[in-house]
Amino acid sequence: MINTIVAGEVLKSITRAMVALVSEARFHFMADKLHSRAVDPANVAMVIVNVPKESFEVYNPNGEKTIGVDVNRIFEISKSIRGDEPVEFKLEDDTSLNVKFGSVEYSVALIDPSAIRKEPKIPNLELPAKIVIDAGEFKKAIVASDKISDRVLFKSSENGFSIEAEGDVDRITSFMSEADLIEFNKADARSMFSIEYLKEFIKVASPGDTLTIYLGNNYPVRLVFEVAGGKVGVEYILAPRIEESE
Repeated sequence: MINTIVAGEVLKSITRAMVALVSEARFHFMADKLHSRAVDPANVAMVIVNVPKESFEVYNPNGEKTIGVDVNRIFEISKSIRGDEPVEFKLEDDTSLNVKFGSVEYSVALIDPSAIRKEPKIPNLELPAKIVIDAGEFKKAIVASDKISDRVLFKSSENGFSIEAEGDVDRITSFMSEADLIEFNKADARSMFSIEYLKEFIKVASPGDTLTIYLGNNYPVRLVFEVAGGKVGVEYILAPRIEESE
């Protein structure tokens, strides 16, 4: 049996993060946290979600338990929940999850965890550049870049961090110096990525949230968001696109 209570904003953040890549996932109720991870069907991107037990108003998993969840369904339900509204989860068997908020109670059918695509191993990436930025500023740069291109170049150097996109006739650069960043180690790195994935990733973030970017040279990027007031950790790992020769 699982019995937990969490704020609506936390539930929204969890499900929004997952639906960016997959429609179903395993949720692991562990002793110290709720954990989920999945890879998209094209094997281009991975999502990892961790919610410490301290982020719950009540967290009582009664031992470790893994369930299979239709995250699209839970995400749709979460849209009608206020951010500060408590949401209660109860699991009394392996067939359905009860989701209750206010006077509303849903009984959501669960998925056999063994029927869900195997979870990926988290890669051990040693990436030289570390950039800590307001997630709202990153979001603005991606939205602007999307207007002219389907790919974006991340560049880090001792001078700062830039996000660049180039279309047939237009070019846009969002540049942030060390003074504009929360933390920056000035390491050299550059890689190009698909905007289509980044557009989905930024939906989890709001202005004031913190984003840590770990960047290498033509390596996957790690985008680590702290959302819902720091209560939810969301990490995306995205494979690079091959950069065209200049």
